[in-house]
Amino acid sequence: MATPALSQPCFVDLTPDQQNFNIYESLKQIAGFDIPAYDQIDISYYGSTNNIATVQYLKDGNPVATLTLTYAIQPPVANDANLTTASVAYP
Repeated sequence: MATPALSQPCFVDLTPDQQNFNIYESLKQIAGFDIPAYDQIDISYYGSTNNIATVQYLKDGNPVATLTLTYAIQPPVANDANLTTASVAYP
């Protein structure tokens, strides 16, 4: 038998597949966000720096999500600025 994905008491009554599903759902909430299906991305930068301002995800030319990055100095004027916030918006 496979080793259970989790050994905490609250998960012992779940099958390994159920445990893995719960892990996946938790990781989606902790590690990031869902991006809907897309077929193109557009990246915009702050001036001539390598700091990304936004990443727009598009499907058939229509935005499905926009990731906005914010830095310690806003707008950043030098490369490799200290990223402080990443947020996502859905139309």
